[in-house]
Amino acid sequence: MRLVNIPFRDVKPKRLVLHPQPRLPPRPFRLYMPDTRLSSLGYGKGTRRCFSKTSLKGSENPLGLLLSGLSDNLSVPRKIAGQQQQQNQNLPLIQETRIFGKWQGLLTDQSRLAVETDFDRRGPAQLWRGRLLVDKLENYGDLALWSCLLDYQKRINGDSGVLKVWTELWGRKSLYDVQSPLAPVFWQTILDASVRSGDTKFLNGAWIYSEWMYDLHAVKWPRLYSTILTHFLRTHQHHQVLKWQLRLNPNFYPGAEEFARIIKEFAGDHELYRVPTLESLYVVNPDHQLYDILVPYLYDLGASQLARKWRRICILHDDPPLTPLPVRPFLRFQQGYFPHEPLDPKESAAIANPGLESVDDNKQIELSREFINRVHGGTFGIGVKKYNDRLGAKWFASSWVSLDIAISTISALGIDQIGPLSLQSIALREGTPEGVLGRIEQLRERGISVVDSTYLRLVLYLARIKDNELLLDLLNSDLHPDVFDDSEMQARLILSTARSEDWLAHRLLLATRLVSMEASAREAANTLAHAYILRQDWQGLSRLLDDMRAMRIPVNSQPTCLIFETLVSEAKSTYIPKYSLYFYISICRKLASMEVAVPVRCWRKILFSLARQGRIDDLEKLCVELVDLFTSSLSSRPGFVSVHPDDIPEPMRKPLSSVENLLGIYVPLDLPTQTPLHPLRQIFDSKLMGTIVRYSIYFSLDRRVGAAPVFQTRLQRPFGSDCGRVVRLMRTLRDKGLFVHGERLATWVKVRLVTLYGPDEPLRRAWQVVRARNSMPLPQMKALLDEAWGEEFLPPIDELRADIEKRGRKVMLRNRKYLQNLGKSTPHLHVVL
Repeated sequence: MRLVNIPFRDVKPKRLVLHPQPRLPPRPFRLYMPDTRLSSLGYGKGTRRCFSKTSLKGSENPLGLLLSGLSDNLSVPRKIAGQQQQQNQNLPLIQETRIFGKWQGLLTDQSRLAVETDFDRRGPAQLWRGRLLVDKLENYGDLALWSCLLDYQKRINGDSGVLKVWTELWGRKSLYDVQSPLAPVFWQTILDASVRSGDTKFLNGAWIYSEWMYDLHAVKWPRLYSTILTHFLRTHQHHQVLKWQLRLNPNFYPGAEEFARIIKEFAGDHELYRVPTLESLYVVNPDHQLYDILVPYLYDLGASQLARKWRRICILHDDPPLTPLPVRPFLRFQQGYFPHEPLDPKESAAIANPGLESVDDNKQIELSREFINRVHGGTFGIGVKKYNDRLGAKWFASSWVSLDIAISTISALGIDQIGPLSLQSIALREGTPEGVLGRIEQLRERGISVVDSTYLRLVLYLARIKDNELLLDLLNSDLHPDVFDDSEMQARLILSTARSEDWLAHRLLLATRLVSMEASAREAANTLAHAYILRQDWQGLSRLLDDMRAMRIPVNSQPTCLIFETLVSEAKSTYIPKYSLYFYISICRKLASMEVAVPVRCWRKILFSLARQGRIDDLEKLCVELVDLFTSSLSSRPGFVSVHPDDIPEPMRKPLSSVENLLGIYVPLDLPTQTPLHPLRQIFDSKLMGTIVRYSIYFSLDRRVGAAPVFQTRLQRPFGSDCGRVVRLMRTLRDKGLFVHGERLATWVKVRLVTLYGPDEPLRRAWQVVRARNSMPLPQMKALLDEAWGEEFLPPIDELRADIEKRGRKVMLRNRKYLQNLGKSTPHLHVVL
């Protein structure tokens, strides 16, 4: 047998390695056995694809025992090996030696191979009297012979050996076979060596030869376009990408699907956007059918800004979405968070609600086919027909009709619910967990639900954990879906399948029990949580949430909504008692760790309370945690964070209004924080930021107020040295991604400095004391705040003094007018320092 395209794990010399199913490591190997020989055709310099002489018998695994005698100079970087493996993913991994035909014996004759590859007769072929095999007329165009020679030279001399064989092949122009089983590896080996070598003459020669093959023999060099373009994209050579695109596109363009695959592979490489390489490649490409493929792909990765960028490019070049289902989540996100960017008419049509919506009488009703059918039925007394699940299952299982058309037809007939047999037919035609979940989502988008049953929950459970094997076993099982709802029958079947050793059905029934137990545990835990909240047993609720998180039991929306409502109702204005405050902080942190979205209004209540109570340490910690949560947190959906439905824009929330137990909606983490509806922008608005600055500076100064001990045993920091904490906090939050308006922050700080350095006494007694005790001059305070910000934060000292004087006089006039209305005089110190 012949093993191709597997770089193996590094092994120590003369060391026995047992690995029946090895992963793909980066170093090649040789296997020396009586009936087997492995060699290679290369990846990087000094790497090889592997061949064997004969097929192994029975169940022998050629990778079972590996004896390595590798030298150190045969290593290859893991990155290059992985890239080449991905590049050649369509090549066969195993080729039997019988496809070499009459040259099977030549594969192991090293001395003869050395002679036959000495084309210029300066080495072993000097003493060879006969003609070389490639020079004989009967071997003209023999791809198997050239494959043997290429294999030998690749193993011995690496890419330079490939160049040697290529030079002789170029002069003869005798090969153009691309249909042989040996052809993909042969042509790909030469092409890989040409792009890796950096030799322009080598690569240009391969291209000219491919044009000769196409012009005279109407055959195309396999994977020519993909290999060359991906190489230059990977190495970030912008001009070479466009040059070879223009060269290869007329005769070797692989089609829209392969082109989209290449763009998808490199769409996340930000280096390619420094120079518009991918955009230029898309513009000069003849097919503009990338929207439906690339935009949803990038959005699902959490790269929403790249998705928006490609959306603009596609729309600009008349490439709108053609299939609405994949692009709907992105378009709703786009419409919700960026309403100022109008959608293309075809984009608007893609997110239009296909089902019948409940509307008020004063609103315009959408005249859909379903609506007309119901009106006619009501007019002529024709009742809605009940859905026959068996008949529906046959309809969905019919291969004569695509699933999209089948679902559209059911929706047009006004059917709003299907049974488990129909679900089974749909899932069988999809065959993958992702496809099953996608079809269920498509049904929901059409306003069609599936009857709630244990069978449905089991299908969803196996699809979500991506257990493809057990899911297919369930869908192909002879057990009727109703069996999974009958616990007594399940118990009997578990015993009978165990006796009859029907392990397939036995596994399915045990999995059903597991799903049922999880559903029961979830219901019991959430009922208990609800009871704890009603009794205000906060310690019991905290322990229960810890247990649910450890056991991965989801929290339902009912107890969480009750917690949030209790928090908001208990927070009179923006004050929460100390005990309750720390309980709510703990509970909200636990819920956030379980990916339960906490409403913005709850976070704001907590932050306001912490600020006004002077709990600066806890305030700073929670602020940093919130910014990390919405900018860099890890969740079950990578690249996304769960946001409470109340804080989601209407275009994203409205289609999910009928979803039960909705705890949150996932939003990409890369959503800019300056977006008005970003959760962080809603939490840290101007009012909260001003409050944090005001109370942080006040409590930083007020902590030094009080009777100092007569004898101080330790050196204390100067008065006012903590004033920079809030500025340092804001800088930290900005560096973590929060949008902080620097000038507005400086204004809030200047207002506080007016109290300390203004021309008049403040009205409040506490601030009078703080002002009287302040011994830090303004230049030193400015230097302290600038250091906390990390750069110049406040204007030059003269300008700052003038600004404080100007603001102070305005405050003084306002205070005097206020005191005159109260019949009082100017303020005086009430405390003797």
